[in-house]
Amino acid sequence: MKPVFLITIFLCLSTCKKKDSSNTDEILLGLFLLQPTDLILELGYPGSQNQIKNSDLVGKTSGITVKVGGVTATNVSAASSDTIQFTMPTIPGVSENAAVDFIVEKDGATVYTTKVRYRPLLSWTINEPHAIYRPIDGRDNKSFFQITATTATHVFNTFGHNLSDLDIYYFTSLNGTPIPFANKRRDGAEFNRVALNAGTVYVMVQHISGFGGSYNLQIANSGVAATSSAKLTYSGWTFNLCYDTMGTGPITANNCDTQMSVYNPTRTGRCTYPGDQGLTTRNYYAEGGFANQTTNQTGCLNPGGGSSNEAEAIFIAD
Repeated sequence: MKPVFLITIFLCLSTCKKKDSSNTDEILLGLFLLQPTDLILELGYPGSQNQIKNSDLVGKTSGITVKVGGVTATNVSAASSDTIQFTMPTIPGVSENAAVDFIVEKDGATVYTTKVRYRPLLSWTINEPHAIYRPIDGRDNKSFFQITATTATHVFNTFGHNLSDLDIYYFTSLNGTPIPFANKRRDGAEFNRVALNAGTVYVMVQHISGFGGSYNLQIANSGVAATSSAKLTYSGWTFNLCYDTMGTGPITANNCDTQMSVYNPTRTGRCTYPGDQGLTTRNYYAEGGFANQTTNQTGCLNPGGGSSNEAEAIFIAD
């Protein structure tokens, strides 16, 4: 259906409907017009192996050049008589999932063209806040990141998507099998911890169900860089605990280290736990009544100790 024809229908529905009729037709047509028309690849991130299948490719799958977003793809070959496989190149200047041109050339002449969904592979810094909310929905249902992990337990937390169900996966080679590890919740923040080895780790966030929208991703393997902080006092002590919360930025100078420096306490551990607002680090101090690291760790990782989502929290003994 041609765009001009669709616009004509939309204008007719807008001006010719009866006064007491509903807006359902206009809403449905509007949603149809907004639907993306590009091909959604299974992966689509730089370095990933992808396939395009179409009857128009029959007889055009050998001796060809493939260009994606103007960049020549590598490892192009015929998977079958109507299917081309290729390695997704890196397309400069694209920092969010986007529809890009896909062109097949044979002997310099274009023989097939369409649009495909390109998904950039964003480098993500752990233990620090990110203000970027990434869009995601049921059709364009994946986005990808890469992090530099250490040999430690890392806690992952997506938030800001209260009406959608997202799951988190990781893999350790560009075309490795994504391993699901955070898939417990049907809506709201999704989080869990996973032990990783040092090196590059790739992360996939996938939309499972619910409304489309946007989300923020936070990852930590130690105490967080705080955007807000608050100390806790009780039982007549000058201080007991201090909480660093990693929101979306900017980083605050008045973090727990700054607030507690006047007391010069001995920190005996940090509990970093996930939640609906992101990651928070609970700092323990010996002079505040938390001298026993074993007790602090138990309080961090087991219910009733003052932290939240204990099963997904991590404890750092310092």
